[in-house]
Amino acid sequence: MIIIGICDDDEGYRGQIRTICSSILNAEEQEYEFVEFATGEEVLAYQGERIHLLFLDIEMPGMDGLKVLAEVRRNERFWRIVFVTSHKELRWETVDLKTLAFLEKPLEQAGVESCLKTVIRENRENIDIAYKTLQGTCFIRLDRVVFIQARGNYINVCSESEEIPGYDSIKTMEGQTRGTTLIRAHKSYLVNLQYVKKVSKDSLTLTNGTVVPVGRTYYQGVKDAYFAFVKSITIDRKKEK
Repeated sequence: MIIIGICDDDEGYRGQIRTICSSILNAEEQEYEFVEFATGEEVLAYQGERIHLLFLDIEMPGMDGLKVLAEVRRNERFWRIVFVTSHKELRWETVDLKTLAFLEKPLEQAGVESCLKTVIRENRENIDIAYKTLQGTCFIRLDRVVFIQARGNYINVCSESEEIPGYDSIKTMEGQTRGTTLIRAHKSYLVNLQYVKKVSKDSLTLTNGTVVPVGRTYYQGVKDAYFAFVKSITIDRKKEK
Protein backbone atom coordinates (compact mmCIF):
# COMPACT_ATOMS: atom_id res chain seq x y z
CA MET A 1 0.00 0.00 0.00
CA ILE A 2 1.24 3.49 -0.83
CA ILE A 3 -0.43 6.73 0.16
CA ILE A 4 -0.53 9.62 -2.32
CA GLY A 5 -1.06 13.16 -1.06
CA ILE A 6 -2.35 15.95 -3.29
CA CYS A 7 -2.17 19.58 -2.16
CA ASP A 8 -3.63 22.21 -4.49
CA ASP A 9 -6.12 24.98 -3.81
CA ASP A 10 -7.78 24.19 -7.15
CA GLU A 11 -10.10 21.18 -6.83
CA GLY A 12 -9.96 20.63 -10.59
CA TYR A 13 -6.18 20.12 -10.55
CA ARG A 14 -6.51 17.78 -7.58
CA GLY A 15 -8.95 15.73 -9.60
CA GLN A 16 -6.61 15.69 -12.62
CA ILE A 17 -3.71 14.36 -10.53
CA ARG A 18 -5.96 11.79 -8.88
CA THR A 19 -7.18 10.52 -12.27
CA ILE A 20 -3.68 10.22 -13.76
CA CYS A 21 -2.31 8.48 -10.66
CA SER A 22 -5.21 6.04 -10.49
CA SER A 23 -4.71 5.00 -14.10
CA ILE A 24 -0.98 4.36 -13.59
CA LEU A 25 -1.28 2.61 -10.22
CA ASN A 26 -4.09 0.36 -11.42
CA ALA A 27 -1.92 -0.69 -14.36
CA GLU A 28 0.93 -1.44 -11.91
CA GLU A 29 -1.48 -3.45 -9.73
CA GLN A 30 -0.35 -1.30 -6.82
CA GLU A 31 -2.67 -0.72 -3.84
CA TYR A 32 -3.04 2.95 -2.98
CA GLU A 33 -5.01 5.60 -1.13
CA PHE A 34 -5.33 9.36 -1.65
CA VAL A 35 -5.20 12.13 0.94
CA GLU A 36 -6.15 15.59 -0.33
CA PHE A 37 -5.32 19.06 0.99
CA ALA A 38 -6.54 22.46 -0.17
CA THR A 39 -3.90 24.51 1.69
CA GLY A 40 -0.35 24.25 2.96
CA GLU A 41 -1.66 24.66 6.49
CA GLU A 42 -3.71 21.49 6.09
CA VAL A 43 -0.55 19.60 5.08
CA LEU A 44 1.27 20.69 8.23
CA ALA A 45 -1.70 19.71 10.39
CA TYR A 46 -1.78 16.16 8.94
CA GLN A 47 -1.41 13.42 11.58
CA GLY A 48 -2.23 10.30 9.54
CA GLU A 49 -0.14 7.49 8.10
CA ARG A 50 3.03 8.28 6.15
CA ILE A 51 2.41 9.87 2.75
CA HIS A 52 4.81 8.24 0.30
CA LEU A 53 4.43 10.89 -2.40
CA LEU A 54 2.99 14.39 -2.02
CA PHE A 55 2.03 16.36 -5.12
CA LEU A 56 2.43 19.92 -3.89
CA ASP A 57 1.37 23.12 -5.66
CA ILE A 58 3.82 25.98 -5.17
CA GLU A 59 1.52 28.97 -5.41
CA MET A 60 -1.37 28.83 -2.94
CA PRO A 61 -3.08 31.37 -0.69
CA GLY A 62 -1.52 31.52 2.76
CA MET A 63 1.39 29.09 3.11
CA ASP A 64 2.86 28.33 -0.30
CA GLY A 65 4.57 25.10 -1.34
CA LEU A 66 8.12 26.31 -0.67
CA LYS A 67 7.21 27.22 2.91
CA VAL A 68 5.61 23.80 3.32
CA LEU A 69 8.84 22.15 2.15
CA ALA A 70 10.85 24.11 4.73
CA GLU A 71 8.53 22.84 7.48
CA VAL A 72 8.40 19.15 6.48
CA ARG A 73 12.10 18.52 5.79
CA ARG A 74 12.37 16.63 9.09
CA ASN A 75 8.83 15.27 9.14
CA GLU A 76 8.69 11.48 8.76
CA ARG A 77 5.04 11.63 7.64
CA PHE A 78 6.08 12.93 4.20
CA TRP A 79 8.56 10.83 2.23
CA ARG A 80 8.85 12.31 -1.28
CA ILE A 81 7.50 15.55 -2.79
CA VAL A 82 6.66 16.43 -6.39
CA PHE A 83 6.18 20.14 -6.97
CA VAL A 84 3.46 21.05 -9.44
CA THR A 85 3.26 24.56 -10.88
CA SER A 86 2.82 26.62 -14.00
CA HIS A 87 5.84 28.77 -13.03
CA LYS A 88 8.88 26.88 -14.31
CA GLU A 89 11.27 29.63 -13.13
CA LEU A 90 10.73 28.41 -9.55
CA ARG A 91 12.09 24.89 -10.18
CA TRP A 92 15.50 25.45 -8.61
CA GLU A 93 13.98 26.75 -5.39
CA THR A 94 12.37 23.34 -4.89
CA VAL A 95 15.62 21.33 -4.85
CA ASP A 96 15.83 19.18 -1.72
CA LEU A 97 16.42 15.53 -0.83
CA LYS A 98 12.68 15.14 -0.29
CA THR A 99 11.99 16.62 -3.73
CA LEU A 100 11.57 13.95 -6.37
CA ALA A 101 10.63 16.13 -9.33
CA PHE A 102 9.27 19.43 -10.61
CA LEU A 103 6.31 19.02 -12.96
CA GLU A 104 4.71 21.80 -14.96
CA LYS A 105 0.97 22.25 -15.39
CA PRO A 106 -0.82 20.87 -17.28
CA LEU A 107 0.59 17.53 -16.12
CA GLU A 108 1.80 14.92 -18.57
CA GLN A 109 1.27 11.26 -17.72
CA ALA A 110 4.92 10.34 -18.41
CA GLY A 111 6.23 12.66 -15.68
CA VAL A 112 3.74 11.43 -13.10
CA GLU A 113 4.47 7.80 -14.04
CA SER A 114 8.22 8.27 -13.48
CA CYS A 115 7.56 9.67 -10.01
CA LEU A 116 5.16 6.91 -9.03
CA LYS A 117 7.44 4.12 -10.23
CA THR A 118 10.35 5.56 -8.23
CA VAL A 119 8.27 5.67 -5.06
CA ILE A 120 6.90 2.15 -5.63
CA ARG A 121 10.45 0.83 -6.00
CA GLU A 122 11.63 2.62 -2.85
CA ASN A 123 8.68 1.30 -0.88
CA ARG A 124 9.42 -2.28 -1.94
CA GLU A 125 13.07 -1.90 -0.90
CA ASN A 126 12.09 -0.58 2.54
CA ILE A 127 12.98 -3.68 4.55
CA ASP A 128 12.52 -4.45 8.25
CA ILE A 129 15.77 -4.46 10.25
CA ALA A 130 15.97 -6.87 13.20
CA TYR A 131 18.05 -6.26 16.33
CA LYS A 132 18.19 -7.77 19.80
CA THR A 133 17.10 -5.91 22.94
CA LEU A 134 16.48 -6.88 26.57
CA GLN A 135 12.83 -7.40 25.61
CA GLY A 136 13.69 -9.74 22.72
CA THR A 137 14.06 -9.20 18.97
CA CYS A 138 12.75 -5.85 17.70
CA PHE A 139 12.12 -4.69 14.15
CA ILE A 140 12.38 -1.23 12.63
CA ARG A 141 11.73 -0.13 9.06
CA LEU A 142 14.84 0.91 7.15
CA ASP A 143 13.50 4.38 6.35
CA ARG A 144 13.04 5.14 10.07
CA VAL A 145 16.70 4.51 10.91
CA VAL A 146 18.84 7.67 10.85
CA PHE A 147 22.03 5.96 12.02
CA ILE A 148 23.29 3.06 14.11
CA GLN A 149 26.15 3.64 16.52
CA ALA A 150 28.40 1.03 18.14
CA ARG A 151 28.92 1.56 21.86
CA GLY A 152 31.21 -1.05 23.36
CA ASN A 153 29.35 -4.36 23.41
CA TYR A 154 26.04 -2.93 22.22
CA ILE A 155 24.56 -0.56 19.65
CA ASN A 156 22.20 2.39 19.58
CA VAL A 157 19.58 2.36 16.83
CA CYS A 158 18.66 6.02 16.31
CA SER A 159 15.53 7.26 14.55
CA GLU A 160 14.29 10.85 14.32
CA SER A 161 12.25 10.42 17.49
CA GLU A 162 14.07 7.91 19.69
CA GLU A 163 17.30 6.08 20.52
CA ILE A 164 16.97 2.35 21.23
CA PRO A 165 19.83 0.26 22.71
CA GLY A 166 20.44 -3.10 21.08
CA TYR A 167 22.75 -6.04 21.62
CA ASP A 168 23.98 -6.88 18.12
CA SER A 169 27.38 -5.90 16.76
CA ILE A 170 27.78 -3.14 14.19
CA LYS A 171 29.23 -5.80 11.86
CA THR A 172 26.06 -7.91 12.17
CA MET A 173 23.88 -4.89 11.39
CA GLU A 174 26.05 -4.03 8.39
CA GLY A 175 25.70 -7.55 7.02
CA GLN A 176 21.92 -7.46 7.44
CA THR A 177 21.55 -4.15 5.60
CA ARG A 178 24.15 -4.54 2.83
CA GLY A 179 22.82 -3.25 -0.46
CA THR A 180 20.43 -0.79 1.19
CA THR A 181 20.79 2.93 1.93
CA LEU A 182 22.36 2.15 5.31
CA ILE A 183 26.13 2.27 4.77
CA ARG A 184 29.28 2.11 6.89
CA ALA A 185 30.78 5.58 7.40
CA HIS A 186 33.06 4.84 10.34
CA LYS A 187 34.14 1.85 12.41
CA SER A 188 31.42 2.84 14.89
CA TYR A 189 28.67 4.15 12.59
CA LEU A 190 26.21 2.98 9.98
CA VAL A 191 24.41 5.96 8.43
CA ASN A 192 21.24 6.06 6.35
CA LEU A 193 21.85 8.01 3.14
CA GLN A 194 18.20 9.04 3.21
CA TYR A 195 19.06 11.41 6.09
CA VAL A 196 22.40 12.78 4.89
CA LYS A 197 22.36 16.51 4.19
CA LYS A 198 26.05 17.22 3.59
CA VAL A 199 29.21 15.17 3.00
CA SER A 200 32.67 16.41 3.96
CA LYS A 201 36.03 14.63 4.22
CA ASP A 202 35.74 13.86 7.92
CA SER A 203 32.02 14.05 8.72
CA LEU A 204 28.42 13.76 7.59
CA THR A 205 25.82 16.34 8.54
CA LEU A 206 22.40 14.74 8.89
CA THR A 207 19.00 16.33 8.33
CA ASN A 208 18.34 16.42 12.09
CA GLY A 209 21.56 18.36 12.71
CA THR A 210 23.60 15.41 13.99
CA VAL A 211 27.21 15.34 12.80
CA VAL A 212 28.63 11.83 12.32
CA PRO A 213 32.37 11.18 11.81
CA VAL A 214 33.59 9.62 8.57
CA GLY A 215 36.59 7.29 8.79
CA ARG A 216 39.42 7.95 6.36
CA THR A 217 39.09 4.53 4.74
CA TYR A 218 35.35 4.97 4.28
CA TYR A 219 35.25 8.48 2.80
CA GLN A 220 35.42 7.68 -0.93
CA GLY A 221 32.84 4.91 -0.63
CA VAL A 222 30.50 7.16 1.34
CA LYS A 223 30.92 10.00 -1.15
CA ASP A 224 30.25 7.76 -4.15
CA ALA A 225 27.25 6.11 -2.49
CA TYR A 226 25.75 9.46 -1.49
CA PHE A 227 25.88 10.96 -4.96
CA ALA A 228 24.60 7.74 -6.52
CA PHE A 229 21.70 7.82 -4.05
CA VAL A 230 20.85 11.44 -4.82
CA LYS A 231 20.91 10.68 -8.54
CA SER A 232 18.66 7.64 -8.05
CA ILE A 233 15.92 9.55 -6.24
CA THR A 234 16.02 12.74 -8.29
CA ILE A 235 14.29 12.69 -11.64
CA ASP A 236 16.04 14.99 -14.12
CA ARG A 237 14.18 18.28 -14.43
CA LYS A 238 13.35 19.53 -17.90
CA LYS A 239 15.95 21.86 -19.35
CA GLU A 240 15.08 25.46 -20.06
CA LYS A 241 13.77 25.89 -23.58
